[in-house]
Amino acid sequence: MYLKFLLFIIFFIFYFSIYSQNKIDSIIPETAFKIGETLKYEIRYSFIKGGEASISIDLKKIGYNFYYHIVAKAQTSGIADKFFTIRDVYESYADIVNVLPIKSIRNIHEENYRRYNEVLFDRKKNKVYSLKSGEHEVPANILDLLSAFYYARSFVFKNLKKNQIIELNTFFDEEILLLKLRYKKKEKVKTKFGKIECLLFVPVIEKESFFRKEKDLKIWVTNEKNLVPIKIRANLFFGTAKCDLIEFENLKYKDF
Repeated sequence: MYLKFLLFIIFFIFYFSIYSQNKIDSIIPETAFKIGETLKYEIRYSFIKGGEASISIDLKKIGYNFYYHIVAKAQTSGIADKFFTIRDVYESYADIVNVLPIKSIRNIHEENYRRYNEVLFDRKKNKVYSLKSGEHEVPANILDLLSAFYYARSFVFKNLKKNQIIELNTFFDEEILLLKLRYKKKEKVKTKFGKIECLLFVPVIEKESFFRKEKDLKIWVTNEKNLVPIKIRANLFFGTAKCDLIEFENLKYKDF
C-alpha cells in the first residue's frame, strides 16, 4: 500500500516536471541563448587586471508563472582590489516570451558605499516603481540593462545593414537611459578562442554622449547564432578599459 503510494507520488512529480518543461519550451520563442548559459569576462585597465564579471540566465517560478532570472556580478581582483573593492550584484526577472523585465534588483558594494534598490515594471500602465525614487512614467517595452543584453542578442543583432542604428530604452539609476549603437561592419578579431568573425558596434555620437568619438568605444559580437559579446574596448580619461570573454558554459548553439 505504502509502496504503491510512494511510486504514485514519484511518477506524479516526474510527469509534472516533464510536462511543465515541455510547456515552457513550447512558449519560449527562438532565442540566441538557453537556460543555464553563463558568460565570464576579465576586465583590465591598460595592462592591469581590474576584475572579473559574469552574467548568467536561469528560470525561476514566481506564483504560477516562470520567468527568466538573470544575474550579473562584478568584482575587483588583484592590485585593483587592494585600492578599491567592488562586489556588485545585479538581478533581473524577465518574461520568457518577450524578455521584457518585470523586476530588477541592484545591490552595490563599492568600498564603503552601499546601495540597494528594487524596481518593478508595470507594462499595462507603462510605469516603473522604484524603492528609492518612487513612480516613473516610461516608454512602452522599456528594458533594464540585463534584459537588454539578452533582448538585443535575440531580437536586435540580426539582419543588420551597415551603419544601421540600434536603440534600446532602459531604466537605470533612477532615469531613462537610451542606449544607441551603430553597426559598422563585420571584422575578424583575435580572442582567447582564436580568430573569430564578429559584428562591430560603436556608439552614436551626439551632443550629450559620454563618448566623444566612435573609436572611443568598440563592441564586438560573435557573428554566429549565439551572438555573444566577446570583446569590448573603451577609451577613458585614465587609459583603455578592456573587457574580454574568458569562459563560457551552456551556449545554445555550437561553440564559436
